[in-house]
Amino acid sequence: MILIHINNVPQSLTEPTSIAAVVLAQDIALDSVAIVLNAEVVPRNRWQSILCQHEDKLELFSAVAGG
Repeated sequence: MILIHINNVPQSLTEPTSIAAVVLAQDIALDSVAIVLNAEVVPRNRWQSILCQHEDKLELFSAVAGG
């Protein structure tokens, strides 16, 4: 079992899963967020290749227009 935290909410994974797959499983469109993994911004072109590890902390940010 792999325990990760998405915006400080614990989530369990049954197997190593890419960041992209984790975000999609949350019903979030990949083009609508930026991702920070363990306090480092992750470039979008690496989301498919980085697998979540036990105790990883993912923070998802979405841009909001307004002013």
